[in-house]
Amino acid sequence: MIVCIDNISLGQEDLNNMKVNEIGEFELIRLLSKTLSDNYKSNELNTNYNEIVGLGDDAAVWDVPAGHQAFTTDALVNDVHFDLRFIDPVDLGWKSMVSSQSDIAAMGFRPLFTTVSLGLSGNEEVDLLTKIYKGIAYASSQFGGKVVGGDTVKSETLFISISMLGYDPSNEFRANPLKRSSAKPGELLAVTGSVGSSAGGLRILLDNTGTLPQSQQLIESHIKPRPQIDTGVWLASNGIQCAADISDGLLADLAHICEASKVGAEIKIDALPVDTDLKSIFPVDWEELSLSGGEDYQLVFTGTKESIDKAISSLKTSVTIIGEITDDYPEIRVLNSKGLHSNYTSSGFDHFANT
Repeated sequence: MIVCIDNISLGQEDLNNMKVNEIGEFELIRLLSKTLSDNYKSNELNTNYNEIVGLGDDAAVWDVPAGHQAFTTDALVNDVHFDLRFIDPVDLGWKSMVSSQSDIAAMGFRPLFTTVSLGLSGNEEVDLLTKIYKGIAYASSQFGGKVVGGDTVKSETLFISISMLGYDPSNEFRANPLKRSSAKPGELLAVTGSVGSSAGGLRILLDNTGTLPQSQQLIESHIKPRPQIDTGVWLASNGIQCAADISDGLLADLAHICEASKVGAEIKIDALPVDTDLKSIFPVDWEELSLSGGEDYQLVFTGTKESIDKAISSLKTSVTIIGEITDDYPEIRVLNSKGLHSNYTSSGFDHFANT
């Protein structure tokens, strides 16, 4: 790509070495749009509905059949949700998409289309932003949610705002998408994958102790999470009615379910699926990390014994029963190996708690 700024012809490498305020908003938009198109790979997840107008117009237009759709939005702010000292920009772009893809998965839907808005001071290196957009393209190629538009605004702080539309892949009217408000006393409580790994990875990065061989898998869990989209779709199609993604931490997201469903819950801490590396590196803190650490982007869900047994035997991802739903609203009990109650907070990340 060759562009001309102030009568000077510049190639891609020249542009990447410049700052945003040197190339201007419109050239930046053209460059980021090209980055998306160069790195996006279409697949069966992203071709279900006909895109009529995509990037480059005042709005996107697509043709979809009637049926349920889901919509979510999320923002990642520099020095609040990420620190560029500890995450590669490509991984940051990936993770910004996964945050919204996971929300869509928690409803039992698939990501369809995405808009991306950036807050920029103007002093950012263009190379930083093209790398972020490569990560966005990689994640949308793999899990769905093609980028069809966005915006750039002046901001003192760098932020990435993702809005995403999801669709019902069954192409049928589904009366009951996965909801937080559908848990019932007596149902079992289960999670996918492992919990606490992302929080452990973040702790390793912050403590600068990533030289241990067993640290790398935990760090990877933090910087390159994977949304449980296929799992969410399967759950919604096989009798599960209640789920949430684990973004704020297991206890915090379970508390959201309990609040919405007006139920309580009981967790057996020895039943938690925890990576052996997490226990090895954090022999004292692994319990707290697995219960209160966020950004695992796994799913916590409830169901009858029959439906969860079916999930365990049918799904490719691991499913672990960790407790049950009770009628002791709003109490969440965490039981140790002796059946004694352990004290843990269920409060998740609060943007304004310390302001």
